[in-house]
Amino acid sequence: MAAGRASHRSELLTRGECLDGLAARHRIDFMNTKLRTIKIISRIALGLVWFYEGLVPKILFLRADEIGLVQASHLVWRTPQLTLQILGVAQMLVGLWLIIGAAERTAVFIATSWMLILIALVVWGNPSMLSDPYGALVKDLCLIACAITVWILAPQPSPIG
Repeated sequence: MAAGRASHRSELLTRGECLDGLAARHRIDFMNTKLRTIKIISRIALGLVWFYEGLVPKILFLRADEIGLVQASHLVWRTPQLTLQILGVAQMLVGLWLIIGAAERTAVFIATSWMLILIALVVWGNPSMLSDPYGALVKDLCLIACAITVWILAPQPSPIG
């Protein structure tokens, strides 16, 4: 008899049809809302940084050290300035993609992969830039943390089949 009541109570709890089940469901909904908020804030922050990094240092205010870095890499299309501007537009587009939130996992994977490639190119071209306290490495570690947060909390695509 007691086993039957426990079984019935557990069914009610899973369906949320008793007071304990409603409270548990409310806690889960509240936690999901908090996690969704954290994911959205992380994704938008990541997107804003990508947009800013594409617009300001690569299009509006080209710096001599970045031009020199591109020149030294020999990964130039026409001129180092044009190469940086093209990279800037691409970064702005990735930033907008992140802000919009479509295909979140794909967007953060592409952004983080691109960032890791850029870090490697910087290390190869000018290792002293890594010691700059206002430089890329410290910021990039924070961006990677945001990307990991989005990756973990974003819904996984359903398998095709």
